[in-house]
Amino acid sequence: MITLNPYLVFKDNCEEAFSFYKTVFGGEILYMGRYKDVPPETRQFFPLSPDDKIMHATLQINAETVLMGNDSAETYELAKGAFINNFFLYISTGDEAEAYRIFNELSTEGTITMPIARTFWSTHYGMVTDKFGTQWKITFDPGKNSTTAKA
Repeated sequence: MITLNPYLVFKDNCEEAFSFYKTVFGGEILYMGRYKDVPPETRQFFPLSPDDKIMHATLQINAETVLMGNDSAETYELAKGAFINNFFLYISTGDEAEAYRIFNELSTEGTITMPIARTFWSTHYGMVTDKFGTQWKITFDPGKNSTTAKA
């Protein structure tokens, strides 16, 4: 079985982002490790990373979904001006109320690209970029299987 779990890179606010995502999705933060805790022989690979920033975070949302991430000034700086954010995290919910709740919470201090509403391909669909710059597509369609949803 293959599992696909997103790994998000932040400049310096991974801990804040994961606390926010935990309030939105629930679940449990399984790990929140800092660069200061990296063994000395490995620390050399992260020369620009401040000790207090996050080296790796894991949020277990449910049995199938794990969200991971870190603070990486190096990666963030390399990506400046590049078309690297060419993806969306796509969420299919179990009910309409959950779709609207997640959409509204991710929209807080973010930017709504497409308000959640009926479309020709779904009964409830919307797009938002959250306050951390992560792009999301939220959908609920009682007549479709989430793995076959379009868009």
